[in-house]
Amino acid sequence: RASSKRSWIETAANNMTKHERKTTRRKDLINATMALIHESGLADPTLAQISERAGLSSSSIVSHYFTNKQELLKATMMDLVGGYMGEMALRVTSAKGPRDKIYALIDGTFAPSQCSPEAISVWMFFWGRVPLNEDFAEIEHTLEKYIADELKQALSSIVPAAEVDDCAEGILAVIYGLWLRFALDPKRITLETAHMITRDLVNARIGVTEC
Repeated sequence: RASSKRSWIETAANNMTKHERKTTRRKDLINATMALIHESGLADPTLAQISERAGLSSSSIVSHYFTNKQELLKATMMDLVGGYMGEMALRVTSAKGPRDKIYALIDGTFAPSQCSPEAISVWMFFWGRVPLNEDFAEIEHTLEKYIADELKQALSSIVPAAEVDDCAEGILAVIYGLWLRFALDPKRITLETAHMITRDLVNARIGVTEC
């Protein structure tokens, strides 16, 4: 009976180790994909390049973790979007009121993790393919819906009900637009400036004056 218990524990431990190894290797491949997208000037990285960057001996090993390159690219985008949503959710959770929630969404967008050179390259890579890739389009739609829903919930107690939808779309456009403006020319418009202008424009729209 003791031997049987030991065997069960060892099997469970081995299964957990395998799961952890697989999770770690998948993350390694995602990180390698992001790095190569950044370094290659937004070109599609090959599985051979990704495998080498991740420290794998052969590109065929990737199939143990992802069905094909499209699944790996989809997982990479989901990882990127998940990080962005996490930055916003972290700040939204501590928001003390509707205006703070709107500021939290803005602050999450301009978080360092979303504005590094590598993050910018990967965002550009994916956004450029959204119109042609159903998987990417679905992920982007989910992201936009999350932000819009959070904005609408916050705006419902700030602006008239008839203006909520348009106001949310306008704020979302400002957030995306100023982030993109910074991403395209960070020397001309710094991260701090883009962040400040976004808040100023949003404040003007919802009738808030910051001192």
